[in-house]
Amino acid sequence: MRIALSAAVAGLALVVAGCGGSDNDESPADAWASGFCNAVTNWTDELQTVTSQFSDTSNLSQDGLRSAADDVKSATDELVDDLRGLGAPETEGGEEIRSALDSLSTTLESEAASIEETVEGISGLTGIPSAITAVTTSLSAMGNAFASTLQTIESADAGEELQAALEDSPECAGIPS
Repeated sequence: MRIALSAAVAGLALVVAGCGGSDNDESPADAWASGFCNAVTNWTDELQTVTSQFSDTSNLSQDGLRSAADDVKSATDELVDDLRGLGAPETEGGEEIRSALDSLSTTLESEAASIEETVEGISGLTGIPSAITAVTTSLSAMGNAFASTLQTIESADAGEELQAALEDSPECAGIPS
């Protein structure tokens, strides 16, 4: 079960791994890309920390899962705040990208709340396996929402200005590939 949870978070990290490189010029697109990648990196790092706790099976307890759910919720709240704070990038498809980020934020908040509800509903050790399955499903939904958002960013970025900024941003280099 911990393998499934770890795999879901690792898969989520891979979804956002289209960034890397460096550039000296800081255009508005560069600044937006840096903010985006920094927020995503912080969030995926936190999720990986949470799932690594379960490499020790003694953490597969109600308290361990509750603590992990709280950490996921806090990290997701921070990511959502960061994404909403980015606003629209100053590119041709900026408003479409902002709308996609708003939709992503709503999905992430919903899935984080679902994780918390699932974990709070555990009654005894027998409820842990089904809770882990539900948490893994929510993490997978988060990853799918990210994949969809990244596709929207790519298609809305007709001039490929933002894609270049994402590829060149040093902050994007920290995203696991």
